[in-house]
Amino acid sequence: MRRSKGVGELVRGLSPLRIGIDTGGTFTDAVASDGRRIKVRSRPDAPEEAIAAALEHLAPDGPVELVHGTTVATNALLERRLPPVGVLAPAGCRDLLVIGRQSRPDLYALEPRRPWIPTSSALSREVPGRLLPDGTELEPFDAAACRRAAEALIAAGARAIAVVFLHSYANPAHERAAGEVLRNLGVPFTLSSALSPEFREVERGLAAVINAALRPETERYLTALERRLTDRVDIRVMTSDGGLAKPGAVAHEPARLLVSGPAGGLIAVQAYAQALGRSRLLSLDMGGTSTDVAFYEGELSRAPCLSAAGLSIRLPTLDLHTVGAGGGSLALPDAGGALRVGPESAGAKPGPAAYGEGERITVTDAHLLLGHLPPEYFAAGAAALDIGRAERIARAEAKKFGLTLRRFLDGVLELADLSMARALRVMSLERGRDPADAALFVFGGAGGLHGCTLARAMGMREVVVPSHPGVLAAQGLLWAAPSKALARTCLRGGLPKASEWTRLFGDLEAEAMAALDLPKATVRFHRSVDLRYRGQSFELELPLRASLERDFHAVHRQRFGFADAGRPLELVTLRVRAEGKRPRIDLGDSAAAIHRRAKSEGAWRSPVTKESTPVFDRERLRLGERVSGPAILADRTGTTWLPAGASAEVGRAGALLLEVRA
Repeated sequence: MRRSKGVGELVRGLSPLRIGIDTGGTFTDAVASDGRRIKVRSRPDAPEEAIAAALEHLAPDGPVELVHGTTVATNALLERRLPPVGVLAPAGCRDLLVIGRQSRPDLYALEPRRPWIPTSSALSREVPGRLLPDGTELEPFDAAACRRAAEALIAAGARAIAVVFLHSYANPAHERAAGEVLRNLGVPFTLSSALSPEFREVERGLAAVINAALRPETERYLTALERRLTDRVDIRVMTSDGGLAKPGAVAHEPARLLVSGPAGGLIAVQAYAQALGRSRLLSLDMGGTSTDVAFYEGELSRAPCLSAAGLSIRLPTLDLHTVGAGGGSLALPDAGGALRVGPESAGAKPGPAAYGEGERITVTDAHLLLGHLPPEYFAAGAAALDIGRAERIARAEAKKFGLTLRRFLDGVLELADLSMARALRVMSLERGRDPADAALFVFGGAGGLHGCTLARAMGMREVVVPSHPGVLAAQGLLWAAPSKALARTCLRGGLPKASEWTRLFGDLEAEAMAALDLPKATVRFHRSVDLRYRGQSFELELPLRASLERDFHAVHRQRFGFADAGRPLELVTLRVRAEGKRPRIDLGDSAAAIHRRAKSEGAWRSPVTKESTPVFDRERLRLGERVSGPAILADRTGTTWLPAGASAEVGRAGALLLEVRA
């Protein structure tokens, strides 16, 4: 990849316009630092074209700093568009990744199926060489045998290679030697110890395999993006852990982009939480293809392992849970002929039936026909809606299921709500958190349409809908700080002395600084460690502070219901996140609350129920104005549906504060 030029080298004397662009499955959202925003239809066949179209609208000339959240890696994995990957493994470990952990996500499945991975036993070869758990060499590495094994993999059809040796987290020498062998063979490769120097060979190995498989397409995309945008655009890409990286740096580690877009949304959640004085938020980002759920408790929650397509991939990430429920989720028959919704999506093309090409009903179509979605506000005009066509297709689909049109449309929304409610429970109740004590923060193009219903299902009383919710993830990209997260396994019994921590973290912090390339005075380091009771199989991550041991017992009790203060601890992994200066965040505020009932802009009549609902333009509402349901609070990036029994008030930063009654 060619290196993009710095903006300062491009146009002397001009300040660059900063633009955040989040590419979703249905729409590409763009927000400029001067407050302008736009949504354009995504181009799955050429994502860079949708980005170029957004930039042409917001910044036709002059220098631009682009912060980009991409779904290229995510979609390639979810859609299984990955080339076959060869695996180089130690003797006796050929089937290591194929066997996996033998976990059963569906406990009662009579014929459980393993998650798909882009490799197989036929694409694995063993290489002489073995290390002990402490990194000591037991058997020397054989470079000649490694070359023969790699050539055999290429001959067998491998288009990329992953090197996964046991205990390489403790000593990467054998994997680095294998890398020197592979360097001249003409295929992309990934060393597991370079990508993820942590223990647990299956998760580390899966990270290496997925990364190797993603490299060809991701490198093509990032190269095409730089070429398409010309040298006046300086690009940074959001990584799964909320950091920013140059395209050239992340092209070799595309697995770090698997939750690139949603990470921007969580950064925006944190900004709103601080502005509104909320310490606990259960966030829900509902887009066109999927929904991302996270829990905010004073700071962004992070995880050492990301989950995608049923796989546990050992890479740092912001902690979120994703389900295949979005505005474009399709209403389809299941194996028994009953109605189901998603995870298949109509995407940007053909899109929902109302877009004019799709032949199936989606969640968006259901909202439109039930009168929740005024067409003139939809997606900032990025898609004209054909209501008559959607109704004709919906009637035909309802007949196939033996349902009335109203029951069919209600059923589509109910099933989508059930899927999202399960995701909310995963991130709250299953983690020992009571959702009743938190507010539900909803955003994304479709989040506001489901917020009140989901809050009732979760026993929550308040829903928060930010300004311009449909482009919030793109806005969050502009608020991200340059950062780099690194980890290294360090298995040892007991906790080090206070004086030892600096030495233990020294190499990681130096590596993070080198990756950021920022003045040291502008960088803050966040240290954390993975701890467990001696003899346990899994660990907990905690920030490094003087009360570390006491904190571990408290968190263990909260998560698992018990703690054993007399049991010795084991230090498992060191983690560090180096963070540069965060851009200034100004959410704005009206001068004073006026506390009066808002006046509607008119009404929208449902084509199916024939009921009329008052419509309020959010851009005209001021701090303190109140609305009672049923009502539609229309925003050109994401509409909010306020059912009967719910009320809304405009709060600080233009956020809607919805009160929900059981």
